[in-house]
Amino acid sequence: MKAPVLFTFGNAGKVLLLVLSCAVLSCDQTTVSSDEDSRSGFQTESEWLVAEHEIIDGGPGKDGIPPIEEPKFSVASEVTFIPDNRRVIGLIKDGEPTAYPYQILDWHEVVNDESQVTITFCPLTATGIAWSPKEGPDFGTSGLIYRNNLIAYDRKTGSLWSQMRLRAIHGEHLGATVDPLNVLDTTWETWKSMFPESRVLNTNTGYSRDYKKYAYGSTYEDMDGVILFPTVNRTDTRLDAKDRVHGIFTEDSLDQDSNVRVYEYSAFGEDITTIHDEFEGEKFVIVGSTKLSFVIAYQAELNGEVLEFEPVQGELPVVMMDQSGTKWNVFGEAVSGPNAGGRLFPAKSYSGYWFAFRDMFNLPEIYGFEN
Repeated sequence: MKAPVLFTFGNAGKVLLLVLSCAVLSCDQTTVSSDEDSRSGFQTESEWLVAEHEIIDGGPGKDGIPPIEEPKFSVASEVTFIPDNRRVIGLIKDGEPTAYPYQILDWHEVVNDESQVTITFCPLTATGIAWSPKEGPDFGTSGLIYRNNLIAYDRKTGSLWSQMRLRAIHGEHLGATVDPLNVLDTTWETWKSMFPESRVLNTNTGYSRDYKKYAYGSTYEDMDGVILFPTVNRTDTRLDAKDRVHGIFTEDSLDQDSNVRVYEYSAFGEDITTIHDEFEGEKFVIVGSTKLSFVIAYQAELNGEVLEFEPVQGELPVVMMDQSGTKWNVFGEAVSGPNAGGRLFPAKSYSGYWFAFRDMFNLPEIYGFEN
């Protein structure tokens, strides 16, 4: 097995490397192939949308990190295995709030949900993204990494998909794009206070994993110096590498030159805060809270009217109110007032570590910075 590149020093780095090695060895695939062998399942001689030399063998091999194929769920109020400070990815699925804990996603990275939704999660970049595949949720983990980010593959064609680029970078579907679903990335404490009776992916996965532990060690999320694979941009130090940000896009097809604007989680107040912004000619409202540890973004328009929002405190999951007095929940649904029943169109956006955005896209804009 090729050892990963570890940008750190001292005992913490040794501990993380040991944890990573254990995580790799605990995968269901008993042998780990070389770079050449691990790519043999994909038609590598055909065209790539990214530089092929930047495609790195992550170690476990194709489906060595096993996706969850038949997810099982519990009611949030009955869940006891998630500490309050651990994070979840949440969305509205079949009309129900549904959460997928980092603790499980860390070890599986892909969930092929029975309701035609694929959940993808990259622990290295802290990006949780969901979409509804046209051919149904049948994705696997390729074992390959592009700029520290997950490359998934669809099992029908073997096409390789860059998670953060939201498109196929190799194979039959080359250049095809996906639209991300509206996802909330927050702490378990915040999620269960918003949706105490929501469904939550449980540990009945069919695999033996210690879901109370961190797949890459408990220090990975906090230590800026710990990035497991090479980075292409170490000179942009406007933010710390592991600062959590929420990025929005307007382009249909993303590449390294695509425009992205990011909003720091830490830039929002302790209380719920709303930011009105215009990006690439479109008007957005971004709502978030440092204390509640969430940021989510919407187009600030309903039926051709641009809305102005103010934050609402203490009424979760309601987070803001427009100028008509209509109250809106965190998933952009109008729950009371003149616009009740309305729904805001979500921004094309997702959350992750700052270093992931600065590596994946050239010179991302940072809200509030002189770019």
